[in-house]
Amino acid sequence: MKSRQIILLITVFVSVLQINAYSQKMTRVRGTVVNSKTKEPIPFANIIFVGKNIGTTTDYRGNYSLETQWASGSIKVAYIGYKNSIKKIIKGKSQTVNFELEPENFKIDEVVVKSRRKRYRNKNNPAVALIKKVIENKDKNRKERFDYYEYDKYEKVEFDLNNITEKFRKKRAFKKYQFIFNYVDTSEINGKPYLPVFLQETLSKVYYRRSPKTNKEFVFGSKSVGSKDYIDSEGTDMMVDYLYQDINLYDNDITLLTNQFISPLSTISPVIYKFRILDTVAVNNRSCIKLAFQPRNKLDFAFVGNLYVTNDKYYSVVKVEMGIANEINLNFVSDLHISQEFDFIDDTCWILTKDELIIDFNIGKKAAGMYGKRLVYYDNYVFDKKRGDTIYSGLDKTIREDNYDKKDDVYWEKSRLTELSEQEENIYSMVDSVQHVPAFKRTMDILTLLVAGYWNFGKINVGPVNTFYSFNDVEGFRLRIGGRTSDKFSKRLRLDGYALYGFKDEKYKYSGSIIWSLNKKPIQANPKHSISAMYQVETNFPGMEMQFINEDNFLLSFKRGVADKLLYYEMFKIEHFKDWKNGFSTTFNIKRLKQEPGGTLRFDYDDKSVKSITTSEITGVIRFAPNEKYIQGYNYRTPILGKYPIMQISYTQGLEALRNADYTYGKLSFNLFKRIHTAPLGFTNFELEAGKIFGSGIPFPLLFVHRANQTYSYQLHSYNMMNFLEFVSDEYVSVFAEHHFYGFFFNKIPLLKKLKWREIISVKGIYGGVTDKNNPNITSGLMKFPTDETDGKENTTTYTLTQKPYIEISAGIGNIFKFFRIDVVKRVTYLNNPNVSEYGIRARFKFDF
Repeated sequence: MKSRQIILLITVFVSVLQINAYSQKMTRVRGTVVNSKTKEPIPFANIIFVGKNIGTTTDYRGNYSLETQWASGSIKVAYIGYKNSIKKIIKGKSQTVNFELEPENFKIDEVVVKSRRKRYRNKNNPAVALIKKVIENKDKNRKERFDYYEYDKYEKVEFDLNNITEKFRKKRAFKKYQFIFNYVDTSEINGKPYLPVFLQETLSKVYYRRSPKTNKEFVFGSKSVGSKDYIDSEGTDMMVDYLYQDINLYDNDITLLTNQFISPLSTISPVIYKFRILDTVAVNNRSCIKLAFQPRNKLDFAFVGNLYVTNDKYYSVVKVEMGIANEINLNFVSDLHISQEFDFIDDTCWILTKDELIIDFNIGKKAAGMYGKRLVYYDNYVFDKKRGDTIYSGLDKTIREDNYDKKDDVYWEKSRLTELSEQEENIYSMVDSVQHVPAFKRTMDILTLLVAGYWNFGKINVGPVNTFYSFNDVEGFRLRIGGRTSDKFSKRLRLDGYALYGFKDEKYKYSGSIIWSLNKKPIQANPKHSISAMYQVETNFPGMEMQFINEDNFLLSFKRGVADKLLYYEMFKIEHFKDWKNGFSTTFNIKRLKQEPGGTLRFDYDDKSVKSITTSEITGVIRFAPNEKYIQGYNYRTPILGKYPIMQISYTQGLEALRNADYTYGKLSFNLFKRIHTAPLGFTNFELEAGKIFGSGIPFPLLFVHRANQTYSYQLHSYNMMNFLEFVSDEYVSVFAEHHFYGFFFNKIPLLKKLKWREIISVKGIYGGVTDKNNPNITSGLMKFPTDETDGKENTTTYTLTQKPYIEISAGIGNIFKFFRIDVVKRVTYLNNPNVSEYGIRARFKFDF
């Protein structure tokens, strides 16, 4: 993954990569809390380590589990109506400690009648009746009931290195960093010591219109302190949006860490959660009912916590505190806390005024980790006041003011909705000091090499290192060296290139490109507007398209079956790209391409063979992706898939008259992608694609050569059991559907739920064909489809799809060791084609929460 924004997360893990088990021993305590007289379990009892802020609550069976390396020597259990109980524990050990709580008003002379333990039911349950009233009144209590509203928003995002032990501080790697430990503090959530390493502030104004629905955020200022030479502010904003999205409690589903959680106020929450009324308390001078909730299945994507609901006919939420169960199928997150507070604004309704989210990220249980904290203040609400149409126009949800990241200190002192704490003010000076330490710069250069694949030499970066060596059946060993200019050379101009040599075909290949930003912004800045040029002499396997992966990647050199047909090509291309700020982007390019057959591939006609074909093309692409967010890489940007569809249409016109090309033709293609969330059953990725070629006498290299994959890597948008150049079409339609269950079934199987594996199923199909005017099997005088020679006979290896669609299905297991996915793929049709297999096993590396 070549993403500068991944370095943002890894920056705060600088030490984690050098530290594996520097932490103190873990203390694990589990047990049950019951009534001392009736022996019935006590749900929602509070258990904490004495003198620490580390604790949990019991479930409906009275069970609890605590695990930390910051334990004290005893644990305390408390619950309303019962006497507190404290027991000693052994630090650094795993142990079972059970509690029997004595009721406060229990009289020794009373007769106790034991009853069988009651099973939780929704029927005749006052807590369930209450939550149904809250759900029934959702539309009256949410701010979206107004025709218009607006408010000021001030956001602080902080990343902190946690698990800071004495042994951690004394590591040799920190010899020149000791001054930073003066800023270590202790978390109020779980008592872990932490060290702030990144802080970002954002000021914005939000405008909402109900019909037609519009939600616009205008960002006026953004200020951050971190690794400025390694992380750009635009990419930082995108990564923060990726990890921390606004949480609307009144929505049925809550998107958090790219996953969909069922809200406790969802219309189906009585089926997903168990509820219990704990007490009546005062919040903001209002009488409120404290309503506890937890998921029926602790591995489901749901929350555990408390709602505070007004004790009146409105059933408004005035406060919520919630987290996740320890057993949840969520990667790299050991703890999560959400707190939201609502105020009664303008005697109208309860409106969110403070929103806090804290996530404890950990690669391993014993390794150092990271806190991600997001605190948002909302103020100056205005209701039902319409603004000018320009405020609501356009499709982009977030509009960043020019120079929004260049505001001075005076602006921030005047504009913040709340003051920075003393510790937050110190972060700016501390992190800035760290960046001047040579050891830090060396560490960041190593991280850039590991993550992006490039070695930093100031104005020049050399790489990607994983492409220096690769091989295939035709070229043999490919030895390559390449590089690119960095932002230190120029922020608006980038040069990129490489050269390689194939030791079997004894040929040199090379590539050079230049890109220039036309909007006076850095190339990485959004919206983009650029022009580029590329000259390339290279090879490719027809139909091999690797998304966001360099085809020279060493691991992709390993291929199944026969892969001895490739194309040598010489290509020159000029391209213009522009983002239009409204969800649209356009690409326009002019390309000159000369292709020659390589390996066993030949360009044969009935009466002759040709050494090459030459084309000149003009291509236009329109892409529509409303409200799209993405992870910004150095050479590309990867979309963060959300709820909005993505559509793309492209047209290519090949012209003989343009520089004496060989063919005239037109190519039209359309693509539609949509992610469909079906919580709690996960989500489905759906993609529809179609294409049509206009023209006659078109040779097979210029037809649609369908995406095939002969590597052992599972490719999402390729046919993983199809051979290179096996199928071609001049018209086709394809459908791809993949459903991720996110452990919905595995979580219910005792032997599997601890592994936290995730189920995936998919189906891919394509149907099309080659019209008679482009089919050499029907019309004479056309370039023949490729063949193989066996025992003196020529056997066809390239086919059309006129008989039936090509279909393959797969079932996979994801989240293996948190990083890997393995699929069993079955080819359903065209099983009699040569050199094909019905089944295959493919693997894929995937970073996901």
